[in-house]
This record gives sequence, C-alpha cells and structure tokens, in this order.
Amino acid sequence: MLRSAVSSSPIRTPAVTRPSEVVMYMNIEGSRQIIRMHRLGLSRILGGWINSGVSSAARSSGRVVRAMSSLAPGASTNTFASEAPHTGTGTRVVVLGGGFGGLYAAIRLDQLMWPRGRKPQVTLVDQSDRFVFKPLLYELVNGTATPEEVAPSLSQLLAPYPVRFVQAQVTGVHPASAASQDAVSGAPQPSPSDAAGYVALSDGTSLPYDYLLVALGSQPDSRGVPGVREWAVPFNTFEDAMRVKGTLDLLADSGAGGSIVVVGGGYAGVELAAVLGERLRGRGGALTVRLLTPGSDILEGSPQGQRAAANKALADLGVTVVTGVRVEALGPPDANASLTALPTACTVSYSPVAAAAADENTDARGPQQLTADLVIWTAGNSPATREAREGFPFPTNARGAIETEPSLRVQGSDVVFALGDVAVAAPASSASISDQHPSQTLPATAQVAFQQADYAAWNIWAAINGRPLLPFRYQHLGSMMSLGQINAAVALPVELPPPLSDAVRSSPLGPLLSAAGVRLDGGAGAGGGAGVTLEGPLAALLRRSAYLYRQPTNEQRISVATSWLRMGLEAAAALAGGRGTGR
Repeated sequence: MLRSAVSSSPIRTPAVTRPSEVVMYMNIEGSRQIIRMHRLGLSRILGGWINSGVSSAARSSGRVVRAMSSLAPGASTNTFASEAPHTGTGTRVVVLGGGFGGLYAAIRLDQLMWPRGRKPQVTLVDQSDRFVFKPLLYELVNGTATPEEVAPSLSQLLAPYPVRFVQAQVTGVHPASAASQDAVSGAPQPSPSDAAGYVALSDGTSLPYDYLLVALGSQPDSRGVPGVREWAVPFNTFEDAMRVKGTLDLLADSGAGGSIVVVGGGYAGVELAAVLGERLRGRGGALTVRLLTPGSDILEGSPQGQRAAANKALADLGVTVVTGVRVEALGPPDANASLTALPTACTVSYSPVAAAAADENTDARGPQQLTADLVIWTAGNSPATREAREGFPFPTNARGAIETEPSLRVQGSDVVFALGDVAVAAPASSASISDQHPSQTLPATAQVAFQQADYAAWNIWAAINGRPLLPFRYQHLGSMMSLGQINAAVALPVELPPPLSDAVRSSPLGPLLSAAGVRLDGGAGAGGGAGVTLEGPLAALLRRSAYLYRQPTNEQRISVATSWLRMGLEAAAALAGGRGTGR
C-alpha cells in the first residue's frame, strides 16, 4: 500500500520469482493493456484472442442483478433489475463476500486475459449493498469523509464490469456430492447436474457454481464476555460507524457530561480512541474517553515508532489509557448513576489480569465498575464462518477459519478457494527471503486481502485453463494508522542497520528528520535493525494517498480525490477567513 502508483489498476501484481510467475505477470499486464484498448475503441486490432463479449462489456455500463434480502434468514424477498449477461462457455464463478478480497478478486477475474470462449460469468454475493473501505471508517466519525466515499454501493462499483451482483445472505454451501445426497433423500436438487455445487441463500433460492471463492471476511467476537452483544457497539460495518457518530452527536447536543469507553488496545481501538478524543477535545472534563486493554501497553507487537506516536497522541487528546485490565461483563446502568438517557448507556465491570494484579497502581481486590454512555467493542474479530460451520462443509481450524493450500484452494477441493479473514493458508513448502510470515497466521488486514485477491483470481484462471496454480506469498508493505484529522503514524517496511541509524540520529540531519515526523527506532525492526516510522501531517498525507490509490475502481478513485480536494479547499478557506477576522 505504500509503494508508488505505477499502474492504473487498483490491485497489486504479485512479485514474480519463477517462470510460471513471469507468465502470470505478463498475463496480468497484458490484460491491463487490453482493457485500456477497449476503452479507447481499439478492440478490433485484438483479433480473436479475447472473447468478443469483453469489448462491449468494457465499454458498457454493465448490468447488475440485485436480489434484495433482509439479514434474517427466511424473511427475504428478491427483486431482479435485469438479467445478467452470459459470456464464454458458461463457466460459473461465484464469489461470496463483497469486501476487499471478494470485490477485488471479482474485478480482477474480469480484467484477466481469457482465451476465446473461456471467459466465465462472475457472480458476487453479499448481504449488504455497500462495499466498506474499513480503514476509512474513522473518517466517518470525525466528519472528514462522506458515506459515498467510505461505503459506495456495490452496484455503482460494478457498473463498468459484466459482474453479476446478488444481494442476499448466504446460509450454506453444498458441493455436488452433498446435493446428490439431498436428492436421494427426497429434497429438491436446486443446482444443475453439471454444476460443482450450489450456494443456498436466505430467501430459499440458490446459485450454482463451477468455481467458488469464499471471502466473507470477519465478524465482531464478544470473546464470551456477558452483555457485549446486548450493550456494546462494534466497529466493523458502515452501520456501526454511523451509530457511533449518531451517539456522539446526541451527547454533544445534550450539553451534559458523558463517558465513552473503547475496549481493545489494537489498531482499531487506538485509532477510534484518537478520533473520539479529537472530536470531543475542548469540552474539558464534561466528556471523557477511556481505552481499556489487557496488555501492558497499547499496540503490543506493533512497531515501536507507531506505539510511541500513538501513546503521545492519546495523551495530548486527553484519552485515558487503562492497561492490564480485562472486561468481565457489561450490564444495565446503575439507577443512581448520572448518565444520559441514551439506549447505549451501561455499566462496565472489569478486573486486573493476572500479570498486572501485583502492580501498585492496580486494585487487585476484585472487579471494578464504571458507567458509560457508550461502549465500543474492538477487542477482536472471528471468521464469519465460525458460527455457521455446518453450512460450510470445509475443513476449519479452531477459530473457524477455512484451511487452504498455499495456493488458497480449500484443502480437499479442486474448485473452491478462500481468502482473507475467513481463511488460513498452509505455508508454502519453499519459503523465500521475502516471505514475512512463512509459518504464521497472517494478520487480518486489508493489505492481506488486497494481495490474496490477485492470487485467488489468477489461480481460478489457471484452474479453468489447465495451468499450474501459484502459492501465495505475502509481502509486508508497512502499516498505517490514523491518529486524527491531520495526524497519523506509518511504519515503513524498511530497516536501517544500527550503525547507520545511530549515525543519522547523531548527525545534523537527525533533528531535521525528527521535525519532519521521521522517527528512527533503534533495534525495533524484525531483523534487529532500526525501524522507520513517519508521524504527523506527513504520515496523514501518505496514508490518504495510499488509500486513494487502493480504491477499487478508477471512477471511485476520481470521486474520492475530488471530494478530498474540495474539503481541503474549504478548510483552507475557513482558516484564511478566521485569520482575516482576527486581524
């Protein structure tokens, strides 16, 4: 995410290290050129290599099929806007999930260069009609982004592509063998006999597939804490962000005091606490923000520079960080507590973890309680398939993540792939030096889903065309976090040898770099070298630029850039006007 934009495509091309990967790279780059030629009206020079239907699809606005359904199983209704185009040989690829992995893989499948007559019909299924750019959810809370920028409709994003979109909740996946058993037992067999299986939807309909990609993402995990589902607000979806924003608006309009508690000291909790602290800053002690984490510090396991920048930002914003405590339960508010009449008001019971029980600043006598007008739960996520394992007949680990081969193909299946938070891939047999996590579970980040989308799309292409599949290799490109409207911390994927970093810090260049927001952390890197962290306005600009480049389509990228430019000009004009008034 931190490299410069060398292509108009929003999806990164995997690194090429072997002859087969070189072929993949050439195929992807060739696809990009062909898409550009289609848009320029030069498709006639392409001859018969590409399915003739691609040209018209690339120039047209596309067609979208939307099967509207509610979130409750069995209570949905379907309405079809139009019939989806049917291209190629009729190979059906169904993608479950419209997040980073699913949406980007569906778009990449359309962009790949297909031999004549082999282009499949791609169908994307998601229970929401919006794609959520989750790293920008914080911008919704502080008002620096609009809903259309953070959560555009999937219909809008897929309009330039011949990808069918079905809005529905998935209730299960039934491979052909399971479908045959249902038929034997007397149940109707909803998929054609030549399909590899079918996907069951909550409205009773089904989608046959020849190849399936599961990219359903994650869901909030209560960690078994009583009362979390009833009283806490998660921060995972567009609706969650709007609910937090609405509650903050009510607190601000009431003019009374209040308390907000953020549970979880990871990236999501720290970023959210910083945004809340910035928005409520200037109200004195009327509104307080607390961050509770069981660790000895926030962002445990993160780069030292980011941790230091986050601690400083939270302190400057007046956020109280309580470390070494674990939330035991959430419950109804105390009748005698001076809380607002918000429906989110509750009581938080927490106690010190075992490691912190002996600390002199920690009350080790037992659980403590505090009252809160709003509790936001960011203490963890779990794979979306965890609570619906019976509906997904694939091997899973203890967390409920689908186990895949290094190629992202589900173990024991030839036609099912999985990626992102819902999957865990076995390490490649031959790990290269560039592999950052050859034997570890990959982080549940958008960066991983970005990269896996490329590989999943290519491997589905390879499976359809009888080509070898490529093992996924993760390349860590750094990590970024927001600490306010014009503040961020970006850990770059580079390390400096200790002698070089010491020399830079002690040289006249050291203070200049520090003033510009460049931090060198001795011995903070994974290899023992000095990590490099950017913080402040420079990091905020880099973060915004990276996320602008990562928008799923060129149209969305232009829309977001235009909006950000307009907001920047309005802010500059307001600042200039204030100064003029002051004089």
